Amino acid sequence: MIPFVDAHIHLWDLAHIRYAWLTPPFGEDGPNGSVAAIARNYGIADYRADLARWNVVGAVHVDAGADPTQALDETRWLEAIAADDGLPSGIVAYAPLDDPDVDTLLAAQAAHPHARGIRQIVNWHRDPLRRYTPRDVTQDSQWQAGFAKLAAQELSFDLQCYP
Repeated sequence: MIPFVDAHIHLWDLAHIRYAWLTPPFGEDGPNGSVAAIARNYGIADYRADLARWNVVGAVHVDAGADPTQALDETRWLEAIAADDGLPSGIVAYAPLDDPDVDTLLAAQAAHPHARGIRQIVNWHRDPLRRYTPRDVTQDSQWQAGFAKLAAQELSFDLQCYP
């Protein structure tokens, strides 16, 4: 069987970490439409069951949109799963690069052994129904300064944007 590394997975435990986008009420508007069908816990056992026919030898968990105040909680939770299960083998965590305390946030995420990068969704669009962010943060000098600090922590940036 061919070995695969799944480069982008999401796990969540709705009882311990808040994900606003997975919390009712659900609407059809917005870039994702309704997410009611997936608004349930999805852990490593679910992931392994869904991919049982594949030889997944590694997986990278990418920030799943946890409440920003719980971004480190999500990383700690994922580290505990990795210690027990072996997956995820990498974590792309969340940090708001325009935060005045970005140095501390990046250092805290980088301190985790599976942390490999940072994701901050930067999808901005003139059409409010397609927006993920209220403004184009990539044009903000404070965000750009935060972005420039990733390399010092040996963190990559996971880009999700509209072309």
